Amino acid sequence: MATPEEYAAALEALKRRVEADPAAAALAREFERILRYESAHGLADASDLASRLSAPAVPRSRRTAVISDIHGNHDGLLAVLEDIQRQGCERIVCLGDLIEGGPDNEGVIDTLRRLGVASVRGNHDEWNDVELPQEMRRYLLGLPEVTVEEGVVYTHISPRARRRTINHAVEAWNVFDESAFRLLFVGHVHVPMIFGRRCDAYGEARAHAFDYNRPVPLDPGDQYIVSVGSIGYGRDLVGKLRYAIHDSGSQTIELRAIEGPLLQLDYSRR
Repeated sequence: MATPEEYAAALEALKRRVEADPAAAALAREFERILRYESAHGLADASDLASRLSAPAVPRSRRTAVISDIHGNHDGLLAVLEDIQRQGCERIVCLGDLIEGGPDNEGVIDTLRRLGVASVRGNHDEWNDVELPQEMRRYLLGLPEVTVEEGVVYTHISPRARRRTINHAVEAWNVFDESAFRLLFVGHVHVPMIFGRRCDAYGEARAHAFDYNRPVPLDPGDQYIVSVGSIGYGRDLVGKLRYAIHDSGSQTIELRAIEGPLLQLDYSRR
């Protein structure tokens, strides 16, 4: 959290979540007792709390589909889910912005929850003008900002304290300079990109070329940032639904581009 406003928003979201769930309220009281004791006795730094309380890491599936920026485009989501099934992915991770922009926000939320898709919170999930049932709004506000699994990071905008859009090589360099990870997946940009830490020019990460629907091999000694594209609408002239597949067995990233319904906000249709 970088600002008092972010702190206040996170606290309010947590309060609403606890008020709606007696079990969560009881768990919060237990955390409070532990934190008060540790603070009084100097037993642990707050920065170490997450690593000490986290459950053992769940092994990642071999093929993980990473989707993002659906923006209420339920029909587009269904088309992508069909393609994900055809590609033999074991699971799906969503990088946020489930709602706002398309006609069926509730359908998107229902489908992702029914399938057990792990999601992080996007800026449109937190701040929007969408009319939603309170239970769905609590769900969105309760999503984590970031998920980390064995060196792989999933977040909507950036892991930096001051989150800036990662849409060029200079900002990718800044992220590499400040964050420790092997592989970072981001949304928000609505355009697929791959950046590598190993580069030829100081101050700029390497932008890797790729072909849609063809795997890109990853160097196990390098670090990567992958912008996965959008299901809602693009910000380029491709005009297709896009997402990514990470194959942890073959160590590849595949940026998928498929035919399907996009929102009228799609830049290629203007």
